[in-house]
Amino acid sequence: MDGLMSKKDMLEVGIVPTPEFLKKHSVEHIETRVAGKKRMRVTDQLWIDYYLKHKHIDNAQYLTATRLLALYRAAGRAQKVTGSLDGMPKGGNGDMSDRSANSLADFNRIARRMGANSFSCVESVVLHDTSAAEWARINGRNPKAAPEIFRMALDDLEDAFKRLRDR
Repeated sequence: MDGLMSKKDMLEVGIVPTPEFLKKHSVEHIETRVAGKKRMRVTDQLWIDYYLKHKHIDNAQYLTATRLLALYRAAGRAQKVTGSLDGMPKGGNGDMSDRSANSLADFNRIARRMGANSFSCVESVVLHDTSAAEWARINGRNPKAAPEIFRMALDDLEDAFKRLRDR
């Protein structure tokens, strides 16, 4: 294995991002549980991070978006789908935990309470990590108006979260 480094070797050497990467992304150094050790974290990997960094959305809208993303992940919707060579079909959601089931019910309730276009925009940008402009192009909207549409959709999402427990 000449030329390839193990993860341990990379950490000891201190692999750093390239200048080209640093021009496009922000990184921060975070303390780890090991005394004196730090790790580097990219702070603008998702489109919602980018929109917050460039002031297209405010902190409240960002927190609302991350709340939906956490709900989506807790519901088990973000898991990769892999095929199985097993000929027998699996049971329907028998292995879902109570937390996953509750998260999925809340996620579906929010999707129903938001308008179809608002949820489509939030779903594409927050959950599937596409840009608002790309969502606008796909849906026949003006890409220049996409950030404003996304902001309004996040406001609708915040209202849906507030009305989540209403019956």
